[in-house]
Amino acid sequence: MKKSKLAIAVVNIIFLITIPGLTLGEPEQAAAAATIKGYVKVKKKKKVRLYKLSGKHSNFYAQSKYRYPYSAKKKIGKKKKMAYKIGNNSHWILAKDVKVIKKSTKRVYTKAKMVLPSGYTKTELLSAYQGKPSKSFIDASMQGMKINDFSRLKVSESKADDETQVDLGQLTPQQIGDLTAFSLRLINEARNDLNLAPWVASGGTGKLAADIALEYSKNNKTIKDSHYVPGIVRACNANGLKLDDNFVEDMAGFYNPNSTMTMTELKKSIYFGLKQMIFGYVGSGEEESADRSYYQEWEHAGDLFNTQGSLHDGDYNYYGFSISHNDNICSLHFISVPTYIVKSKKYNSGFEP
Repeated sequence: MKKSKLAIAVVNIIFLITIPGLTLGEPEQAAAAATIKGYVKVKKKKKVRLYKLSGKHSNFYAQSKYRYPYSAKKKIGKKKKMAYKIGNNSHWILAKDVKVIKKSTKRVYTKAKMVLPSGYTKTELLSAYQGKPSKSFIDASMQGMKINDFSRLKVSESKADDETQVDLGQLTPQQIGDLTAFSLRLINEARNDLNLAPWVASGGTGKLAADIALEYSKNNKTIKDSHYVPGIVRACNANGLKLDDNFVEDMAGFYNPNSTMTMTELKKSIYFGLKQMIFGYVGSGEEESADRSYYQEWEHAGDLFNTQGSLHDGDYNYYGFSISHNDNICSLHFISVPTYIVKSKKYNSGFEP
């Protein structure tokens, strides 16, 4: 039996992490949606240098084929050049180089999808899981971070998601049910690409997930503390699983100082966390995903795809999802119980999926 490892360093909330076109070369995206005042576009068909607030050059350029959301306009540097602040990483573009275009208010609705690119195979994943990722597999993982773009584009699944405020400390059963279905759909879409049997949502695993989240909340633990193994073990034992370590939890998370957020924002955060686990990405934001050095860890992918070089490779798990919110950090608990544990008299003393 393989242990689940810590999924991710604390992840910045999705809306605050991306500058379109700078590192990824993506089309129009939404960054810091609440503060966007408009968009700017490079005047001529060329790329232009970006600046820091001090007036010094940054290491990035803006390209004419993209439009960039800006949140401020002011004079920067000793020479007091007028500039627009684009994205959230203190990148400024000189006013003389751009024209302002009207801010789009149209919202696009689409179902989030999770697709594995060519080159992401069970054989390659197993090598990566064992600490030997090939260059081609890292390339495929980088492509996966790029093409699965729901977390960074200005889209949502529904108007209702945009308008629904979620209390991170007290999600309703319906909200947990919706998020369980949302995350499981994405996991199973990726599993289907590897010809794996789908995971199955179950009431027993849902209760286990809720109990694990409660252990984190009661003991003021978060993803920043790594897996809270004593609490996971207590929850497992209370639910009829004779486990003495963490064999059920994969975890992602993000910093969020507010106790509420929209369902759309929460889904985007969950989506990004799943991307990180599937594609071995340990960066804290989308803007770092073009850097190969951030692709380091596929143990979570081994869990999600039951590909660990064991006798139980290819099995499926029973699934539940929960959230805990402590110290301005939202921890996302992806809980799964392998079928062989459910069937085992050694490990199962009363757990019913």
